[in-house]
Amino acid sequence: MLRLHCNENPYGPPPGVIASVTKELEGRCATYPDSEATVLRTRLAEHLGVPTDMVAVGNGADELVLLVTLASAGPGQTVVVTESTFPGYAASAAVAGATVRKVPLLDNHVPAAGLVAELDGARLVFVCNPHNPTGTALAPAAVEEIITAAERAGAVPVFDEAYMEFAGSGYEHALDAVRAGRRLLVLRTFSKAWGLAALRAGYAVGPADLVAGIQEVRRALPFNVNRLAQQAAVAALESPDHIDEVRERNALERERLCAGLDRLGVAYVPSVTNFVMVKTPGDSARFTARLADEHGILVRDLTFFGRPGQVRVTVGTSEETDRFCEAVGKLLASPNSHAARGHGLGGARDVISVPTLEAVTPESLFNGYIGANVVFALTRLGVWEPLSAQPACTLDSLVTATGTDSTGLTAMLRVAALLGYVELRQGDTQTVSLTETGRELVRMKGFFTWGVGGYNDVLRGLSDLALGTSVFEGDIDRDGAMVAVGSGEVGRAMMLPLEKEVLASVDFGSVADLGCGDATRLLRLCGGDTARRGTGIEINAGACEQAVGRVADAGLSDRIEIVHGDVLAFSERTFPGVDLVSSFLMMHDLFDATGDPVGVMKTLRRVFPDAKRFLIGDTVAQDWEKREGPLPVFSAGFELVHAFMDTPIMNQTTYENAFAGAGLRVERREPLGAPSTWLWLLTTE
Repeated sequence: MLRLHCNENPYGPPPGVIASVTKELEGRCATYPDSEATVLRTRLAEHLGVPTDMVAVGNGADELVLLVTLASAGPGQTVVVTESTFPGYAASAAVAGATVRKVPLLDNHVPAAGLVAELDGARLVFVCNPHNPTGTALAPAAVEEIITAAERAGAVPVFDEAYMEFAGSGYEHALDAVRAGRRLLVLRTFSKAWGLAALRAGYAVGPADLVAGIQEVRRALPFNVNRLAQQAAVAALESPDHIDEVRERNALERERLCAGLDRLGVAYVPSVTNFVMVKTPGDSARFTARLADEHGILVRDLTFFGRPGQVRVTVGTSEETDRFCEAVGKLLASPNSHAARGHGLGGARDVISVPTLEAVTPESLFNGYIGANVVFALTRLGVWEPLSAQPACTLDSLVTATGTDSTGLTAMLRVAALLGYVELRQGDTQTVSLTETGRELVRMKGFFTWGVGGYNDVLRGLSDLALGTSVFEGDIDRDGAMVAVGSGEVGRAMMLPLEKEVLASVDFGSVADLGCGDATRLLRLCGGDTARRGTGIEINAGACEQAVGRVADAGLSDRIEIVHGDVLAFSERTFPGVDLVSSFLMMHDLFDATGDPVGVMKTLRRVFPDAKRFLIGDTVAQDWEKREGPLPVFSAGFELVHAFMDTPIMNQTTYENAFAGAGLRVERREPLGAPSTWLWLLTTE
């Protein structure tokens, strides 16, 4: 594998270092290293032009981040960091029991003014400069601004300069400030430009009292820097010209990498380091996985850094740069998106054929857009319930019940009337009533909650998602709560009657509900039968918490268990005694998680070894090629958003082949309310 994910130096350490380390290993392997690293600290002090008591060494700069935090911050004290940066700062603060105060980046740069504004009451402020993972560096004036403000606030700025050797002396203001007696710490490492990542040696430079605090904490682990690391660092310092050579070679290759990205039309952030932050064409996790799986190249997906849709790419050798750019070019030429594996509108070009259906006039299309938003708004305001419960309502009573402005509500109801869903009657008192079409609309209102409420931002951002300038679950996301609410509304109005009818013929004493949400289905299935037990499995922690609360409120905690987890990740856990397994509107996600529908069903049979029946409800891909007449509600929207979510939608045949492949027989199959949505009752017998 080509390692472009750890920012390692492809040119290695200076000449003679490996020979020096080998000699040390051969002659003194059985001897503990010098706990105080006296020789290394002395040599570093000479190299930096400071007294020895201003230098501490550690097992890489990572350990020094922790040691600095433990020495200077604790419970009730505050550590300031930027967002989207090296996670070790916040992690070390958590270990120390300190509170973390985060400041957003500004255009991919550390915001000096933003950090200064948050220094009041802080003990430490960590400044990653040059910044990881953006590759940008602060100007000397910005560094001075932070140092000066920290001195006024009584905070200690810690400049993590792991990549400073690549940027050059023009950015080294912090180290000059240390030499001038200012109150700050600078962290450096031998892992990057010096080429000693395998041996782990880093150092801190600062006022003697701060360094003494680091040394005191370090003594809990006296041999933190091993003998070989100390020897390698000392030997490396004998070749200071090596850094200039590495910087020059890295700069030339970084320029070649950026030129290659420019030719490919791939956006990136200009860098002064040995890495470049690249905006991926599409989902960054998928991009990273495909680079590794198809081309043997490792890059760092920055979702963990809070930068979804971007990856960090190490600047390698010329050959490595060419290999990376060639691989990216192939990915761009053959997107091979995950969704293309399915049969919905996101399927590959040769998988589905879509006919031209009965035209929706431009007038109807635009008015439908307006109407959909009005329907959603009236749903959120609770207007449909009183209109459904009685023949007519006064407009004044609706205004009072909803607490809305009369003008706004009246305008929306007038649009609903123009669309044929309500009738407004003038008289002594203006009244509002539903038309027959309006009553059918109310039955289907959940689709509008799902689409307008849940996926409005996604649908509005389709062009940016297609261009790759926005990323789903990055800067554009669905409203999961509204998706759940809309699905629940559709379920109650259009799916629940069939579910009840099918389950009336099934004898079961224990049920497991996959993706149980807030436990509504479990409460319904178990609440009326005092002998029936239930298990809910839900991957969302918030939904689990809500489900546990609802089960407790219903007094059913002794019979219903809520389990937080991914059912496909239960490698050893099983749920014996469960007779019936139910799953509604989530099987496509399980199929997507592995890409192996048959394997998913076999896993469910293993996890629930005693299950005799499975009740599966899900939406499958429309058979568009055979579709005639007007476009059905929901289907196009469902398949469209899942294409941009990179989730394949399978056809009915795929589902039933998966059932059969796991030894399950279709006992009953029924249309489940929504278009192209089915309810299967499966049996193991």
